[in-house]
Amino acid sequence: MSYRLQIVHEATGEWSLHGLPGSPVVQLGSLSASFDFARRECGAAPATIELMVDGFYAVIHQECGWPRRLVAVAHDNTLAEPAELAAEPRASGLRGWVGEWGKAS
Repeated sequence: MSYRLQIVHEATGEWSLHGLPGSPVVQLGSLSASFDFARRECGAAPATIELMVDGFYAVIHQECGWPRRLVAVAHDNTLAEPAELAAEPRASGLRGWVGEWGKAS
């Protein structure tokens, strides 16, 4: 059996999970809780998940066992950077981002 699920970020800040058998809609407090609950309720069976967040739409396919890690929990609010990039001066915004293709202007 394959599931077709929708996870929607509501204007209230909650996450709604649609498409589970026997449950028309389940309200959850976070995206990670939504994925965890869906995986558990589906018994990790294959699923197609539509994710809708403030106008952003993504489709995620999970094979049996849900091998793809979809949400990572941050232990703090900082991003780790390689030492050679951390020393580079950057301007604010995207124009100041230093990527693997070289320095931004």
